[in-house]
Amino acid sequence: MPITVGNMKLYDVEDLSEMLKLQDRTVRKLLRDGKLPGRKLARKWYVSEDALKEYFSQTDAKSQQER
Repeated sequence: MPITVGNMKLYDVEDLSEMLKLQDRTVRKLLRDGKLPGRKLARKWYVSEDALKEYFSQTDAKSQQER
């Protein structure tokens, strides 16, 4: 379940892996490699809802350019 800080929703690795149907280690690799923008706080990764939307919109733009 995402946490809310002010008006911002933050998802941790477990939330993302469940939502995206990926293994935890795959999500962590995306974060470490900088492919998915996130922040590490107290040994735990967090991704904002806006960063998640941006990640998926960039992927769409990239695939359209390749066509």
